[in-house]
Amino acid sequence: MLRHLLNFSILFLITTSAFAQDENKGQKKSTTSNDRYIIGDNIKIVDGNALDALKLIPAVDVSAEGVVSYRNDQSVQVFLNNRPASQSGEYGPILEQILVGDIEYIDIISNPSARYDADGASGIINIAVKSNNIKNSSANVMIGSAGQDRYDAGIGFQQQDGKFSFNTSYNFKQESRGATMDANLKNFGDNEPLKNTDQTFEGYNGFQKHNFQLGGEYAFNEKNNLSVSTNFVKVDWTRGGDLSTVTTINDGMPDTDFQHNNMDGSKFKGEARVDYIHTTDREGEELAISTAYAAGNVDIDKTLGFYELNNKAATFNNFSFQTDYARNLNRGLRLETGVKTTIRSKSDGLYVENWDDNSESFQPTDSRNNVFNYNEYVAAGYVMVSGTKNKFTYQFGVRAEQTMIRSYLDETPGDVYENNYFKVYPSINLKQDLSDIDNIFFSYSKKVQRPGMRMINPFVDYSNPSYIRQGNPDLDASFMDAFELGYSLDKEKFNFKGSVYYKLNQDPAMWYTHEGEDGVMVNSVENMDKSSSAGIELIADVEVNKWWNVNTNVNIFYAMIDGRNIDPNVYQTSYNWSTTVTSNMKLWKGAQFMMSGTYLSPQKNPQGDVYKRYFINTSISQSIWEGKGSLVLSFDDALDTQRYVMSRSQPTFSEHKTYDWDSRILRVTFRYRLGSNPKKSKNKNGNQQGGSGVVDVF
Repeated sequence: MLRHLLNFSILFLITTSAFAQDENKGQKKSTTSNDRYIIGDNIKIVDGNALDALKLIPAVDVSAEGVVSYRNDQSVQVFLNNRPASQSGEYGPILEQILVGDIEYIDIISNPSARYDADGASGIINIAVKSNNIKNSSANVMIGSAGQDRYDAGIGFQQQDGKFSFNTSYNFKQESRGATMDANLKNFGDNEPLKNTDQTFEGYNGFQKHNFQLGGEYAFNEKNNLSVSTNFVKVDWTRGGDLSTVTTINDGMPDTDFQHNNMDGSKFKGEARVDYIHTTDREGEELAISTAYAAGNVDIDKTLGFYELNNKAATFNNFSFQTDYARNLNRGLRLETGVKTTIRSKSDGLYVENWDDNSESFQPTDSRNNVFNYNEYVAAGYVMVSGTKNKFTYQFGVRAEQTMIRSYLDETPGDVYENNYFKVYPSINLKQDLSDIDNIFFSYSKKVQRPGMRMINPFVDYSNPSYIRQGNPDLDASFMDAFELGYSLDKEKFNFKGSVYYKLNQDPAMWYTHEGEDGVMVNSVENMDKSSSAGIELIADVEVNKWWNVNTNVNIFYAMIDGRNIDPNVYQTSYNWSTTVTSNMKLWKGAQFMMSGTYLSPQKNPQGDVYKRYFINTSISQSIWEGKGSLVLSFDDALDTQRYVMSRSQPTFSEHKTYDWDSRILRVTFRYRLGSNPKKSKNKNGNQQGGSGVVDVF
């Protein structure tokens, strides 16, 4: 498969580059890079925040909860001005605070270099936020509603006075959505009776979120700049519903059980970051020092039917310190180097009480009551050299990381799991300009995926007595090698990027289901032997005419999962494809109509199938009051087709599940920015900034 993809890509690159050189000589060179999207140019949006802008970028998806994914992978990292946007990895609350009028461009780095943390396995999204040195003050307000207890509101203030800038904002969001599940499970092992289990679940999911942000920046002089940012998030939620289970053994009488579950939870998180940048008289020489800290806690009370009460109390602390140095060398070379230290500490406590018939009361279950502790230390350093010769640009880098992980349970402190490893992560980026408007490029990087807390937490979740879930604290990290070869064309009204890629994961951590006692299914996480994917991705942005712009992304790929080290039946191969098409139309002055459609073909999980998924989102926007305000009417999942259907077929069991939720949401949002409106100035990249927060997209 890989050989055919490479042959096709080479032929494709030759023919397309020839067309570009013959037909497009003299065209104006675009300011965009292979993966750069400029607000008002590549991203045509009247108003909104950073999450709204990300939704318009091919291969990027934003869920209703604000979770960002790239190429259907949620492990993507988000940066602001080349620095991590969040220490905790929760980007949604921060990106909600950034207005599109304050964004200069967004870079999609599909194969990050050695400059970035090695755990950016699925790529990096870097959002460049504007800054200026003009006197300006402004405020903005936002209010939105989708009915049925769905509301959001926000207020923000910015002050710019020459060398000093200050900004603060507060956002509130309330959501309430229903959810359902239908499942069928059959157990039919050798010498075992046929057990058939049908389940239905009707539930609810609601939350209230408060988000407060405070930051400032001071330029001591042209060579020294200090910035400070803080973010605080408070979330309260309630989830639950009714679970109905009907079990039949062979053809006997069905046994029916009803269970009501309820979960009330709260979370508080605070983050702070300080960045200092120093430049010298030498062109291109820069020293950057950054430190960041995040801490928070989660408290959850859960009721499972009439038989269990439990409480989860979790805390986390993340700290990082980083220095970066860059300077230009002789003969057009550039050197970049840096070191970083990251310390993460997490604890997750579980306290359980089960109903006792003898005492007719809930009693502590000491065998399950415990605290899981996780500590991680990563020391890293990198060196990169880059340069340009004629029309050839190159960048070579290497990053070294020493990782030390230690986890244990309070009840057995002597039983410690340790995982210490040293790894080197090289990166290569090459680009050959064919003309002023097109180029071919190649990239390679090695990355790591460390399992998250949900995957390693050993506590058993009995929310569904027929299908329990448990993490695996003995998981190892997964290492990935990623290659990409492509062609990029940048014309005045047509941008295109086509690439062929290959990714190989060693020891990927994946969810694995096996049959436990009495036919109860156990869902845990195991390190599979390997997985890989090879495919072709095509991205195009076309200005059909002055009032209509269309962009599309098509990804065709082959995927393989090999888990035969865990189970001889876990080996899957599949051919898949996905596409997103987004249309932006100017209806009249200041009005924009957007429609986006996404299709995901059927895919394989380690033990079965995930069915096709597709949905359409639409919105209409109108700028008002000379561009100071906007009204946006959005309609998510207009056809009400979003659902998740999966199946497994194994030698001793089979299952089929359908998850559905309230995804069709009609929402109206009003935004208004007031304050001084000075003459627009140009930043160092030559782009205009200042003025109102609404972008002129046509």
